[in-house]
Amino acid sequence: MILLAGFVLKGVLQAALVISAMAMLGLLVAPVGWLSSAAVVLVTLVNGYRQGLVTMAAAFAGSLLFAMIIFAGTGETAADFPALAFELVAYIALLIWLPAWIVAAALQITVSLKLTLQLLTGICLLAVAVFYLLFPDFGEIWRGYFDQVIAELAGQTDAETLAAIQSMEDGLIRFLPGLFVSSLMFGTLVSLFLGRWWQAVYFNPGGFAQEFQSLALGKTMSLVALAIVALSLVLHSFVMYAFMTVVMLLYLVQGLAILHAVFRIKAMHVAWLVLVYGLMLFIPQVMMLVVFVGLADSWIDVRQRLAGADGRRS
Repeated sequence: MILLAGFVLKGVLQAALVISAMAMLGLLVAPVGWLSSAAVVLVTLVNGYRQGLVTMAAAFAGSLLFAMIIFAGTGETAADFPALAFELVAYIALLIWLPAWIVAAALQITVSLKLTLQLLTGICLLAVAVFYLLFPDFGEIWRGYFDQVIAELAGQTDAETLAAIQSMEDGLIRFLPGLFVSSLMFGTLVSLFLGRWWQAVYFNPGGFAQEFQSLALGKTMSLVALAIVALSLVLHSFVMYAFMTVVMLLYLVQGLAILHAVFRIKAMHVAWLVLVYGLMLFIPQVMMLVVFVGLADSWIDVRQRLAGADGRRS
């Protein structure tokens, strides 16, 4: 991936080629799409937000060409290629590249990871509210798919389990706007961190690790997050559940920053860190514990306490 970043930094055309190619490959393998937006982040951080926009425009043109080639192999009418390609690339630009450019521009201007993440969280909370206000039936788009899945399960599960799945369907459909926004936020975070790491490798080796491990979102943000969690538990509103998902994702990042810092302070083997990540994937309670640590750190300052204790021992 380091070589890919070096190629991106060679110029606008090279960056646009990587951004557009990775975006198209991301349609087949979703995580590859993060490389596309990470390249947007890298260009914006290194060359400024204006150059980031220019590169995105070039990537848009390149992606249109790639998309038309893709549609040519699908059997669609040739006259429909331009419209279909434009629609596809417009979605990619608005949902993947634009959020990456916004956070990269914010980080480049403020030089503050804390403010950048708070801005991203605010945008995502606003996006959740807009979705529920303007597109209340957004989740209904997927009802046919869920009905099909349930129909396929009907012959494979007992009646009680099937009834439980059916009862969950409405709730999941109502929660889909929040899930959609949270997934976009997650992808933007991954792209931001990957792009920032690429920048550090070439211009400030070790700088990203230091920046990430020292991340502190502050007490005010913690109080906002706790208020959202409390309201979601009291009101049992899907809008509040969606808000809660957004802030929990933010504090998962904070918790991971603390986790990395603790492993560095204690000089623990990287295998333990990999183990924790693995446990988070398979045991949700471990992930919730990391979120809790992220929230609590605003008051207990885990890193400072550990660093102070180690200093006294030495």
